[in-house]
Amino acid sequence: MSPLISCIVPVFNGELYLAEALESILNQTYRPLEVIVVDDGSTDGTAAVAASYGDRVRYFRQENSGAPTARNFGVGVARGAFAAFLDADDLWHAEKLERQMARFEARPELDYCITHLQNFWTPEFEGERKRFKDHRFAEPLPGYVTATLLARGRTFEKVGGFNAALRLGDTTDWFLRASECGAVMELLPDVLMYRRIHGSNISIGPQGGAMNSSMQNSVLQVMKASLDRRRAQSRAELPSLNFPRSQPHKKD
Repeated sequence: MSPLISCIVPVFNGELYLAEALESILNQTYRPLEVIVVDDGSTDGTAAVAASYGDRVRYFRQENSGAPTARNFGVGVARGAFAAFLDADDLWHAEKLERQMARFEARPELDYCITHLQNFWTPEFEGERKRFKDHRFAEPLPGYVTATLLARGRTFEKVGGFNAALRLGDTTDWFLRASECGAVMELLPDVLMYRRIHGSNISIGPQGGAMNSSMQNSVLQVMKASLDRRRAQSRAELPSLNFPRSQPHKKD
């Protein structure tokens, strides 16, 4: 029997796009899967959208604590041997999970798999879309984001969860820690995730998908922390060099 995949959707005030995200999960060609919505203290109709799916969606609510905490909560209640994540404003290709699982079957040593992504703009930003049509953010991009990630559950035991102290940059932090601990990954060339660019994106917006200044600062801090950890690890692994003490020269 194929292993269960837990599909975790962190959401805050996401009623506008949540149904589309859930449909893109439920329309996956892979089975079995479970859908977990973690509501991060929404004040809009998010709960009603999730409830409309009945027992096809497991719904949980937490006090507003940020997406990293919501993802960690989802991992904690997940029943599957694998975990995948989709933000409430993004979409998956229908064969995303099936194609990724094929790689796990081919490579038993694989810890996690990511795919390429394609940015797309909402209609109100049609002008931005046209302006950035030749920009690299309008082309398929390597998806070092949680919405492309499919990971074995044991990978989170090795790497740890998402850093809840980071409201921005937690994804970069997780991928860097995964690399540091030697987790085995594969990047698929397929575009299997579609990232929506709209006015409420936290880290990207109507600038063609470019990071805003807050995100840039957060990523720089996360990368510096990673370098500091690597340097500390390198120093700890250096062999202890015990040179013999100099002996005083004796006169004849």
